[in-house]
Amino acid sequence: MTRSWQKSKFVQNISIYAGLNRVDVGNEIDWHETHILLKAAFPVAASGNEATYEIPYGTIERPTTRNNRFEAAKFEVPALRWADLGDANHGFSLINESKYGYDAKGNVLRISLLRSPTWPDPDADRGHHSFSYSLYAHSGDWKQGLSVRRGYEFNYKLAAIPVESHEGILPPAHSFVEIKQDNVILTAMKKTEDGNSLLFRFYEWAGKSGEVQISVPPGATEARLTNLMEQSEVGRCQFWARMRSPCRFTLTRSFRCG
Repeated sequence: MTRSWQKSKFVQNISIYAGLNRVDVGNEIDWHETHILLKAAFPVAASGNEATYEIPYGTIERPTTRNNRFEAAKFEVPALRWADLGDANHGFSLINESKYGYDAKGNVLRISLLRSPTWPDPDADRGHHSFSYSLYAHSGDWKQGLSVRRGYEFNYKLAAIPVESHEGILPPAHSFVEIKQDNVILTAMKKTEDGNSLLFRFYEWAGKSGEVQISVPPGATEARLTNLMEQSEVGRCQFWARMRSPCRFTLTRSFRCG
């Protein structure tokens, strides 16, 4: 889709994939406006008194009403990879990869795309822009729809690298790290600063308790809870990781740290 408005030109590539319940919208915009805020708005069939926004390692609910001056002041709010509007039966998540301003009023969810202020930068946002967002409709609420996982999938796309045919020891399908539970996200994996251990950072996003099974590369012999300085927390907290095999351990969410 190609369109023009005032001094700006918009080219949108709308992609629908077989077997994927998501609509991706790629945008190529040549932006030359002044004192204009560009938003994309989506009126949806399902709505509620609050919309849900992703924040670092969690979510926050904000009102979709404007009943007082406090709610009116929240006309623009930040979010990470997605925002969701709906009810307990069905909903709509608006997923982004680089645009983090949203607002929701009534049954309309909007995302801010471009601005054109003249101060402090008189040329802010002018010129060519390339970015994408995605429309994801789901049944149930955002937890049942796995909006958190869909946001990560859209931001961290699978990369295919062609190689020549060769022999190897890995099976046709293989994952170096695998988490069995859908409500747990692995956000980082790195070598520890000291030693030859691997450090995993992950979080549970649905507010559910229970066991988490993590499969790791062969050769692991033990698992330890650490703080952000990569110092072992054993002794301060109940040891909560137990090995099930040389490459799998189970975490039990039944502890508290002082």
